[in-house]
Amino acid sequence: MKKYLLVFVVFILAFNGVFAQNLEELKSKVEKANKKFVDAMINSDFDTMNSMYTENVISMPSYQPMIRGLNAIKEMGEMQKQSGWTTKNFALNMTDLIPAGLLTIEIGNYEIVMNMPGNAGEWTDNGKYITVWETQEDGSLKIRVETWNTDTNPWENQGEEDYEEP
Repeated sequence: MKKYLLVFVVFILAFNGVFAQNLEELKSKVEKANKKFVDAMINSDFDTMNSMYTENVISMPSYQPMIRGLNAIKEMGEMQKQSGWTTKNFALNMTDLIPAGLLTIEIGNYEIVMNMPGNAGEWTDNGKYITVWETQEDGSLKIRVETWNTDTNPWENQGEEDYEEP
């Protein structure tokens, strides 16, 4: 009995080591994909950004309806390009990584500096995001689902003149 218990313990310890190694490899893969996406966004390289999505992607941006499918993502990118919107800086900070078979769930925070013609210069936003990466047949990762939302409450200062402290 002790012999079986020893084999079981050794197996569990070995499995945990393999899992930790695989998690670090996965984290590195996601970080590389994020860098590629961030660089493409800063350089307004919509072709590279589009190549990072699955055909059946679902995107759920702040203050907009859900976007389904790569063609809709491409249309959104084209509208962004036509508007003159640019990203001056973009940083992602992964806080959690959850492997789930062929899917990997990434959770984190972002900070982005943007510029839009007609606005009074650049503005900064920060918030949180979830990206679900799907492992492709070649081992690469593509975005299957994404959502992000700002930490800034756009209604925070509305009605201040009528507001009284409780």
